[in-house]
Amino acid sequence: MKPEELLRGLRERTPAPRAGLTEAIMQQIALRPRPRRAGWWHTITRTRRISFEIRPARLLGVGALAVLMLMLMLHFRPPTGAPVRVATVVPAPSANVGAPEPILIRFALPAPNAQRVSLAGDFNGWRPDATPLVRDLDGVWRATVSLPAGTFSYSFVVDGKWVEDPFAESYRADGFGGRNALVHVGG
Repeated sequence: MKPEELLRGLRERTPAPRAGLTEAIMQQIALRPRPRRAGWWHTITRTRRISFEIRPARLLGVGALAVLMLMLMLHFRPPTGAPVRVATVVPAPSANVGAPEPILIRFALPAPNAQRVSLAGDFNGWRPDATPLVRDLDGVWRATVSLPAGTFSYSFVVDGKWVEDPFAESYRADGFGGRNALVHVGG
């Protein structure tokens, strides 16, 4: 039998609804109060039942993971504050006994996304390739340079672009519309 024939047979055997049934149903629906929609406050403050079970193996695993993450965070924590220039007196062999000893100056620049960073200044003939910096795990590039007493101009070269030191104490015009940082070494 085809589906059309089955439907026709069902229609023939089904009794007709009594007169006014549809109107009576619609009237009952109209008289029923509309359901009140819960407001946002009720939605977020209603009481909910939450249940969970604690399994010792999972608890130990979560605890071990938390301890491991804490150890990693303490080991690889980023430096606090601005990069620091450290001046340390280093004895240098000198033929002149009365000559001042050079001082080690550490230059640092935070540039975690840079590929290459170098230092150029009065002390290396402004050659960008003369003093490359090394990136640490914290994304700060550092180099230590031995300098005699005096004031020196310098700038960083980050991926081929000249960048002034944002943490320098003083600056000097570079003659090209920008400025170079100054480092004061010794007395």
